[in-house]
Amino acid sequence: MNNVNSYEQLLYRYTKRIQELEFEQRELEYAHNRYISINRELDGLEGSMKAIEHLAFDKVPDGIRDYIPNNVIKFPQSYPV
Repeated sequence: MNNVNSYEQLLYRYTKRIQELEFEQRELEYAHNRYISINRELDGLEGSMKAIEHLAFDKVPDGIRDYIPNNVIKFPQSYPV
C-alpha cells in the first residue's frame, strides 16, 4: 500500500519548500544585480579606454574605420615657428 500523506503534512512540506526556494531566490537576485552592476562598470571602463587610445595613439575603434571619409584634413600637432 501507498503511504498517503494528510493534507496538513502536504501543506507543511510545501510551505517549507516554498520558504527554501524564496530564500534561494533572494540570494540569486543579489548575485544577479551585482553581475549587472559589474557588467555596466566594465562597459564604461572599456569605452573610456577606447577613447583614450583614440586620443593618445590616433587609434580608431573597431568597425568605425569604414565610416571615416578619406578627405579629412589632418592638422599638424605643432606649427613651425
